[in-house]
Amino acid sequence: MPTLLDDQIGMKEETTYGTAVVVDRFYPYLDGTKGAWDPRLRQGEGLRGGSGRRAPLAARNYPTIGQGTVTVKAELESKQGGVLLRAGLGVGAATVVTGGTQQLFHPGVSGTYLPSYTIQLAKIRNDGTARVETYRGCTASKVKLDGGEDAIPTIEVTFDAAGYTTATGLATAAYATNPVIFDSYMGVQAVGTSAMTVPTTTALATGPTASTEFREWSLELDHKITDDDWKMSTRGRPTAGAPSYKWSAKADFDTNQLPDWFVAGQQIAWMATYTTAEALGAGYTQLQVAVPKLVLTGDLPDTKPGELRVTDLSGDVLNDGTAQDFYVAYRTTDTVL
Repeated sequence: MPTLLDDQIGMKEETTYGTAVVVDRFYPYLDGTKGAWDPRLRQGEGLRGGSGRRAPLAARNYPTIGQGTVTVKAELESKQGGVLLRAGLGVGAATVVTGGTQQLFHPGVSGTYLPSYTIQLAKIRNDGTARVETYRGCTASKVKLDGGEDAIPTIEVTFDAAGYTTATGLATAAYATNPVIFDSYMGVQAVGTSAMTVPTTTALATGPTASTEFREWSLELDHKITDDDWKMSTRGRPTAGAPSYKWSAKADFDTNQLPDWFVAGQQIAWMATYTTAEALGAGYTQLQVAVPKLVLTGDLPDTKPGELRVTDLSGDVLNDGTAQDFYVAYRTTDTVL
């Protein structure tokens, strides 16, 4: 019988939008993972007079076409990250290298649709029984990549869901064997005014200069999907709109470099790279988030007497006309995406 430690989350990309498949990629359940369904109840507004003061009639209340929201949050590890990264960003490809693959992700989808997924959550009741919720037609709406201070980097993807059922059986969870968790102590942030050589299916990004000032970073993507295309008898598949980004970071006020770039409106390149000690071919497993064009926003550093000077940074992600808005490169011992 399941215990209160046996909640599980699994997912798989659908071949046809909204047609459920059996999930086969599972992530350790992290606080922040959740699923919700709105039956979109409708209440008839016409009043049947003559019966006095009363609540709306129950007979005139009914569910319509429902709509769901699922959030999957996971720690980034040297295995099993590819499915969630592709789901969140929209585009992903894997190239075989010795000992695994190098995977490359970005939000530059071709056409109007993001990939869709079936996502299954097992929520364990207090009596040890699993409530199995299966969501289909799940399209990413928002993504947050977070490299917290002295912490494990995470990815959080929020999905719009087209369908929901509790009639599907619980899939058997199978997790990656011995992945290495990426951690801030493995990470280096780099920033500079020189042009970035963007990552490829075989190489990580280069160009920016490593900095010792940065403490943490965050990058949020809003796909601006159309999730309100209500048609007669159905809801249209969400389409991807013009993406919107929020980049933020904290950095020690050790030099004038960052505030001077802010004042000058200087366009810079930025990336964060995590490297483990786990061998992969001639190198190691790695995770890299790279933004070719970024302009700092916000304000100049503030100071308080006697306190360490730490600056809150924010920035706008721009496009250089050639590269993608940003990339995630993932060197993993997984052999497939």
